[in-house]
Amino acid sequence: MRMRLMAVVPALAMASCSLPDTPLWNNRDSGAATGMPSELIVKALVHGSMKSLISNPVSGTTKGASMWYERSRLLGENFSNDRALLNPAFAKGADIEEGLDLVGLPKPYPGEVDLLVDGVEFFPALYRSVNGARQQIDTQVFIFDNDDVATGFADRLKKRSKEVKCRVLMDRLGSIGAWWEPPAGPLPPGFVAPSSMPHYLKEKSRVQARMSQNPWLVADHSKLIMIDRNEAYLGGMNIGREYRYEWHDLMVRVTGPVTTELQNRFNHSWKLQGLWGDWRAFLHRDQKPDLTAAKDSHFPIRILRTTPERAEIEEAMLVAIRMSRRRIYLQNSYVTSELLLRELLAARSRGVEVNFIYPVENDSKLLDTANRRFAATLLDKGCRVYAYPNFSHVKAIMVDDWVCLGSANFDGLSMRINGELNIAYSDPQSAEELRRRVFDKDMRESKRLGKLELKVPPYSLSTPLLQQL
Repeated sequence: MRMRLMAVVPALAMASCSLPDTPLWNNRDSGAATGMPSELIVKALVHGSMKSLISNPVSGTTKGASMWYERSRLLGENFSNDRALLNPAFAKGADIEEGLDLVGLPKPYPGEVDLLVDGVEFFPALYRSVNGARQQIDTQVFIFDNDDVATGFADRLKKRSKEVKCRVLMDRLGSIGAWWEPPAGPLPPGFVAPSSMPHYLKEKSRVQARMSQNPWLVADHSKLIMIDRNEAYLGGMNIGREYRYEWHDLMVRVTGPVTTELQNRFNHSWKLQGLWGDWRAFLHRDQKPDLTAAKDSHFPIRILRTTPERAEIEEAMLVAIRMSRRRIYLQNSYVTSELLLRELLAARSRGVEVNFIYPVENDSKLLDTANRRFAATLLDKGCRVYAYPNFSHVKAIMVDDWVCLGSANFDGLSMRINGELNIAYSDPQSAEELRRRVFDKDMRESKRLGKLELKVPPYSLSTPLLQQL
C-alpha cells in the first residue's frame, strides 16, 4: 500500500498547497463519499509533506535521505556482511553498560521504573496521575484513536485544561488510519466517534493539540506521557480501546532526574511540529537533570531513540546480545531485523539460552509470516520459541540483567526509520521483576513450539531476510 500511495503523491502535491488546516478540512466525509486510502493520500502524505517542506525543511529532508538510505541497507543486508558494533575482545572483561558507553550511546541518568502490565494496570495509573497533575500534562502517542476510551481520556484532559497546561501530540498517519478502523469490541450504544481528534480535544477547552507530519512516510511511533515534568509513562500503548481492554501490552512509569531528559525530548518534538518547526526547534535548549535529587532507590536509566541521525535502540540491543553470558528473553509482534537474528544465533552458539515469544495472532499477515520464519530459524539453531495465545503488543528484551523496552518493534521501520523511544537499564531487582511478571508468566501461558509445528522454512542465512518474504 505504501508504494501505491507514494506514486500518487507528486500528482497531488500542488493541490495540497490550497488545503487549509481548519476544522472543516479535518472533518471527514462519510465512508460512502471517500475512504481511508484517499484521506491518507491527501491529508497524511500530500498535505503533511507540503507543510513539512515549509516548517521542517532541514529535519524533513534529513528524514527522507535517511529513509532511502536505510531502506536500501535493509534490502541488501545479509549474514555475509559483518557490521559488528563492538569488538568481541571488549565483551570478555566488561559488562553491558560499559559496552554501551564504549560505542558512545547516551549516558544514563538516575531514576526508578514501575512496570504496568496491560491496560488494566496502565490506564487507572495514568488517570490518577492526570487527575493529580498540578502544572502540566503532555501526551505524545502514535495513535490517538476516536473510540470511547480515547474520547474519555480526551474529556479528562479537556476538564483538566482549565487548571493545568495540556498538550497533545499525535502522529497524523497513525491516528487517521486508526480512526477508520473500528475496534474489535462493541462500542457503547449511541456512541458517535469524532471525525477529528485534534479538533475534538481543542473544542471548548484549553488543550493544545498537534499532529506530527509524515514526510516520506516516516512516522513518529513514540509514546510518552509527562506529568508535571517529573513523572513519565512510556512503552507500547497508544490511546484507544484495544490497549485498554483487548491486547497484552506493557508500559512503565518512570520517576527521578531522568524525567527531565524525557521532558526535553517531548518539548523538542512539540516545537518541531509547530508553525515555525525547524526554525524554533533550532533554538531549543535542553534543561539539565538535577542529579542532587537522586534517591538511594534510583538506578541509571539510559534513554534510547531511533532518529535519522542514529539507530540507538538497535545498536544497544546488538551490543547487549553480543555481550550476553547467560540468557536472553525477547517478546515482540513484528520481528524482521537481520542483525538481531544474527546476534541471537551467535549468542546461542556460545551456550546462551535464547527465549523468543511472539503472538499466535497478528494484525499483519506479512509480519505474521516474518515472525514464524524468524522463529523457525531460531528453533533450527536450538533456541526456545513460544507462541502467545492472543495478540501481544509487548516490546521488550532482557539480556542477562539488562532490560530494554519502549515503543520500538524489532523490525526495519522501528530499528532504522520511524521515530522511537525506549529506555534501558541494568538494575537486577527491576530486571527480575520484568522476567517474573512478563517473560516467565507469558511463557507459561504460551505454547512452546517444536521444529515441525511452524510449517514454514527457516531463513536462508545467505540471502537478505526481506527478500525472502
